[in-house]
Parts: sequence; C-alpha cells; structure tokens
Amino acid sequence: MEKLKFKRVLTEQQGHDLSKQHIGEEYIKTLITEDSDGYDMYGNLLFKFRKNVIPIDILKSGVDNFKDSIEWTESRGAASGFSGKRTRADGSISNTSVGKKVESGVVGFMDKSAMIRYCRKTAFTRRYFDNYQEGLPFVKFVDQQYEKLCPEYYSRQKNIAEGTNQNYVIPDTSFTTVTVNKNFRTAVHKDAGDFSEGFGNLVVYREGDWRGGYFILPEYGVGIDLKNTDILFVDVHKYHCNTGFTNWSDDCLRISFVLYYREYMYKCKAPKDELKRVKIDQGGYNRL
Repeated sequence: MEKLKFKRVLTEQQGHDLSKQHIGEEYIKTLITEDSDGYDMYGNLLFKFRKNVIPIDILKSGVDNFKDSIEWTESRGAASGFSGKRTRADGSISNTSVGKKVESGVVGFMDKSAMIRYCRKTAFTRRYFDNYQEGLPFVKFVDQQYEKLCPEYYSRQKNIAEGTNQNYVIPDTSFTTVTVNKNFRTAVHKDAGDFSEGFGNLVVYREGDWRGGYFILPEYGVGIDLKNTDILFVDVHKYHCNTGFTNWSDDCLRISFVLYYREYMYKCKAPKDELKRVKIDQGGYNRL
C-alpha cells in the first residue's frame, strides 16, 4: 500500500474557477489504480483508496435494493454543472434552487429544508421500506470500513450520529443518508450539506466495457479509477468531479453511492414533534 504526497497543481481560486464545469483526463497527473493513501504536502489526508474490499454479493445487494430510489431530478445543484433559480411558467424567477436534470436518488433520511420544513424519511425509504432494510448490510459494511480506515473522522461522525434522534440515523452506522447516482458525470464542485468534520465515502458499481469515469481532485492532479468492489474515502470538501465515459453503449451502467451524515440532522426532533411541524407547514397553525 503506497503513501503518497501531492503538491497543489491549481490554486484554490483556480479550482473555484472550474466550479460547475465538466473537465477531462487532461487534469490527471497521477492516476491511482492500486491501494493508496494520499496526503497534501502538509500531511492532511486527501484520500484512502482500497481495491477489492466489498464482497460482490454485498455490493449487488446495495444496487438491487436501492436502484428504485433513482429518478430524474434537478436537486444536484453545482454537481450537475449548473445551479440557479427555477423559472416559473410566467417567466418570473422563484426562490427555489435547481440544477440540470440528472438521474439520482436519496436513501435514508433528510433534515428540514427551505421546501420541506421537517425531518423525514426519504420518499424511497417510505415507499420501499423493505428494500431499504434489505440494503442495510451494504451500508453497514461501508460503515465498518470507514471506522477501520479513517478512525478519527469516523469517531467524530459516529459521536454526532449517536447524539441524533435514532429515528433519523441508518441503524448501527454513522450515516443518515445515501445518495445514489446513475450514469452521472459530475461537474467540479464541493459537497455541501454533509457533516463538515467527516470524510466522504464513495462506492461504484459498473456494468459494460466502458472506460473513464475517473474520480478527480483537480487541485492536486489526482485521478482514481474506481471499479466494482473498490472503496474510496476522500475529502469531498475539496473540489472534485468525475470524467466522462468512453466506449459507452446501451448495456453500460455506472451507479455510484455516496454515504454521509447530513450536517443538521442532530436538530431533528422525535417523530411526534416533527408531525407538529408538518401540520403547521400545511395549515399555518397547529391543529389539535
């Protein structure tokens, strides 16, 4: 297992200037294909990559049980290559932020937002609760690897998860939420809404003889080739994206899983108290 140090090849401002852009393999100076730990020149952890860690049956269980969460959505913001305000049918601009439409879904739990002002199960978890439960061994396996490989980050995240109302935490893990992406070439972005003191967890499932789709940290010139059964822990609060796909055909598939704790889930109240928020949100007052 290699321990590597990386100098910046782009400044923070240059990274910012790439935000919302789709970039290619020309930004990769070093392509990671084997077990590696990557650090910046100050010793800060950038990533830990491990090959052939997840048993294929556990990975496929995650795919089979969580795939129905995927739908066309405008909720991925800068990662989709665009973020702005929705234009209403009459031409006026709403306060709702949207991105380009991509295929993506959310499993687990969500905190309140500008649109929905209460904590809740995701729509998928509510409608397909049996599938959600059947997919839990996959989530728990990733959680175990997170604890093993990134113990300091894991400890901080696990502590806040344990202090969160357990109705909104994926059981026996440090996660509240899993984002599931299908054939999604992300633009340069930083993750937002996840626990800022945690670390990114990424798993990919692939079908077909396609190439590319490398995960990139462009500020450091690093690309990582994620394949089936691999796992990546990475600082998603730095600019990142994935490259396009080549040799693509109708039978090709790329599903990525991002597992995280949503930053403000610790504020969620017990379901009976969240129900009061629902009633107030719908009627403007608490109906007894």
